[in-house]
Amino acid sequence: SMASFVPIAQADEPGVADPALDLARHIKTIDGGDADSVSQISDQQALDLALDNLDKIFAQSAEKEKDKESIEGVLNVVCWLFQRVLENNTAPAESVTLAEKLLKKITSDTSTHPALRLKMLSTIYNILGGNGTARYNTFLVIVEYAASAGKDILAMVAPQFAQLDTMLAEWGSDASKTRALYQTIFNAMVKHGDSNGAHTYRLKFLNSYQGDKELESAKPQACIAVTEAIANPKVYQFDTYLQLDAVQALKGDSQHGKVYELLQLFSSKDLGDFNAFYTANGPYVDGLGLKKDECVLKMRLLSLCTLAAQQREIKYSEIASCLQVAEDDVEKWAIKAITAKLMDAKMDQLNKVVIISHCTDRMFSQEQWTGLRSKLVGWKDRMKQLMVVIENSRQYQQQQMAMMQSQMQQM
Repeated sequence: SMASFVPIAQADEPGVADPALDLARHIKTIDGGDADSVSQISDQQALDLALDNLDKIFAQSAEKEKDKESIEGVLNVVCWLFQRVLENNTAPAESVTLAEKLLKKITSDTSTHPALRLKMLSTIYNILGGNGTARYNTFLVIVEYAASAGKDILAMVAPQFAQLDTMLAEWGSDASKTRALYQTIFNAMVKHGDSNGAHTYRLKFLNSYQGDKELESAKPQACIAVTEAIANPKVYQFDTYLQLDAVQALKGDSQHGKVYELLQLFSSKDLGDFNAFYTANGPYVDGLGLKKDECVLKMRLLSLCTLAAQQREIKYSEIASCLQVAEDDVEKWAIKAITAKLMDAKMDQLNKVVIISHCTDRMFSQEQWTGLRSKLVGWKDRMKQLMVVIENSRQYQQQQMAMMQSQMQQM
C-alpha cells in the first residue's frame, strides 16, 4: 500500500497532551502570534483552522530532515483530527462532504511537498474505512493529483492499480464510476509517456461496455485503442479487439467506420487490400497518426503469415508477388517474420522455397477453438486410459508379489 501517517495517541489518555490545542498553538506561531493566547479549542475548530492554514504548514522549510519530520508530525495531527471529527459525523454523506473539503485543500498545490501531500491523501483514504463512495472519490483524487504532480509521484501510486478490480468491488462502484477511474488512469499514463500502460487501461475501459446497449460514449476510445494496436510493432493478432462490443460499434459509423475497416484489413487481409484502402483514404489514415511505411511493413509480415498458414512450402516468387518486393529481398522478410516470432521456417536457397514448420494464426477462429477443445478432450481421455493401464499393471504386480511370498512361506 501507499505510505501513510501512523495513528497518534488519544488526547483523553492519561498524561497525554491535547493534539488539537497543540496544533492550534503551532499555527498561531507560524502566523507570528502568541501560542499561549489559545487556551482551548474543539476538534472541529482545530481542523477548520488547520485547513485554512494548510498551505502555510506545507510552506515551512524542509531542507533539513528534522524540519521535514516536524511537518510530518503536524500533518499527522491534522489527519488524526479528521478521523476524530469523522467519528462524530456518522452519516456517510457528511463523511463524503468532509473528505472532499480536506482533499481540495491538500491538492491545491502540486509543487510544494507533493510526496507529503500524497502521503496525507493515502492516510485520508485509509481513515475512510468502509465508506465506499468516499474511498472511491479519494482514490480518484489521488490519481489526478499524482498525474498533475509529476511522473515520479504517479509512480508511487501505480502499484495500487493492480488491485483495482478488488477495490472497485469493495467500493461498490457502478459502471460509470469504474469507467471514470479507468479513463483518469489512462490519461495520466498518456501524459507521462507510458503508452503500454495506457493501452491496458483503455482496454479495461472498453471491456466495461461488454453487453451494454449504450456504446456511443465508448466509440472515441475504441477508435484510439484500435489505432494504438495497429501502430504497435509488437501486435499482430487483432481478434481480441474485434470481440469488443465497443469496437464492433464502430462498424458502419459515419465518423469512425473507416477505423473498423482498417482493423479488418490488419486482422485478415493482405498488403494489396491495404494499398487499395490507402489509395482511397490516405489523408484519413495519416490523420489517425499512422505512418504508411510502418503499416506496409506490418502488412507484409501479416501477408506472409497468411501464405505460411496455407502451405508448407512457399516459392520465393510467390512471396515476392504477395509482399510486392524483389525476389532477392524475400529471405530478409522471412527472417523478419521469424525474428518477430510469427513463424518458424528455414530457407531452401537452392530450390528457392521457404519451408514452414509453424506459423502464428492471424485470427483464432471459433472453429480453431472448437478444434483445440477437441484435442484437449482427446488428450484427457487418452490420459485416463493410460492411468487405467498403469493401475491394472500395479495391481497385477502386487498380486504376483503376494503369490510369490505365499509360496516362499509354504516351502
